Amino acid sequence: MPLRGQYAAQCIFHSLNCKQALYHIQRQHLAFPASAIYSSRFKSDVAIPHSVQHPATVSSDVVKSTFLNPAAALNPPDSTLPPILSPPQREPNLSRLDLLKFYYRTGKAYLSFYKSGIKAVWANYKSLRQLRTRIPSGRSAEQALRDGHLTRGEYHLIRRTRSDVSRIPLFGVVLLICGEFTPFVVLFLGLNGAVPKTCHVPKQVDGAREKLEARRRESFRQGTITGNNLTDVGDITKLPKPILAHVGKSLGLYSSLWDRIGVTPTPILSWRMRKFVEKIDADDFALERDGGIEHLSDEESKRAAEERGLDVLGKPTGEVRAALDHWLDARKRTSIFHLLSTRPSAWPQPQGENLIEKSNV
Repeated sequence: MPLRGQYAAQCIFHSLNCKQALYHIQRQHLAFPASAIYSSRFKSDVAIPHSVQHPATVSSDVVKSTFLNPAAALNPPDSTLPPILSPPQREPNLSRLDLLKFYYRTGKAYLSFYKSGIKAVWANYKSLRQLRTRIPSGRSAEQALRDGHLTRGEYHLIRRTRSDVSRIPLFGVVLLICGEFTPFVVLFLGLNGAVPKTCHVPKQVDGAREKLEARRRESFRQGTITGNNLTDVGDITKLPKPILAHVGKSLGLYSSLWDRIGVTPTPILSWRMRKFVEKIDADDFALERDGGIEHLSDEESKRAAEERGLDVLGKPTGEVRAALDHWLDARKRTSIFHLLSTRPSAWPQPQGENLIEKSNV
C-alpha cells in the first residue's frame, strides 16, 4: 500500500480510538514444504516457478500443530468478517417522539457496528505486517502459500486486509461526516465498493450475492458457451473473447456498467482473470493441504464457493460443501476455464457419485 494511503488509514484508525484491537487473532505459524504432505493433483492453469515447487524444509513441530487444528489453518480469523449487528426492534404503534428515538438508537447501533468493523481492519493490518516478515523477498502471497510459509487462513487474512485497508480512507471520511446516517448514505448512493468488507451489513452481503447470481444466470441464458470445448485450455490467451466476457460476468470481475454500454473491457478483464486464476490455483492447493472442505466454517464455505462462481443463496451448508468437493475433484480432470464457463452439471462427475444436481439456468 502506498505510504500516503497508510498514513491516511492510520489517521482514521486513531481518530476512532482504535488503539486497542477488538479481536485477538490466533494464527497457526505454518511453514512446511507442501510437497511433504501434498502432491499437485490439479491440471495447472498457471505456471509455477521452479523455486516455488521446491520449498525449504522446516520444523516438524509446525506440521504437527497444523494437523491437530486444521480448522485454524483453513479459516481466517473472525476479525476478517463483519461483527454481529444488533439493531433495536421496532415496537408497534410508536408515537412520533418514540419513532425518532427508535431511529436514533438504530443509527447508534450501526455507528457502533461500523466502528467495530474499522477496529477489526486495524487489528488485521497489524497482523498483516507481522505476516509479511514470513514471506520471502520477491515472493507473492500465493507463492508463499505454496511454499508453506502461510496457512490458508493467513493467506486470506492478507488478501482481505489489503482490500479493506484500501477502502478505509474514503469510507472513513463518509463515516466521520455522516455519523449515524452512514448506513442510509451507503445504501442510497450505492457505495458498497467503498465500504470495507468488515463493515458490510447483512443486507449488503445478501444484496451483492443476489445481484451477482442474477447476472450469472443471465450470462448463462445468453448461450455464449455453446459448442466450445475448454477441457484442455490452460492458457488465458487462448480463451475466445465471448467466453472471457461470460466468465467475467459470472465472477463479477468487471462492473455491470460495461454491459449497459455494450462494451467488454478485454485488456482489464484479461489481467484480472490471470490474477484470479493464480489465486484460485493457490487456494485449491491449500484447501486440500490444510485439512479439506469439511473443516471450513459455514461462512467460509459459502465464500469459497462464491469465489469459484457457484451459487450459495438459499442453499444449506452441506450442499455448498458438496459443490466445493465437486470442484476440487473436477479440477483433476479438466481445466479451470471449463469449470468457470459451465454449470456443475457439465463438469466431470465422480464415478459412482452425483454430488451436484443439475443447475436450473
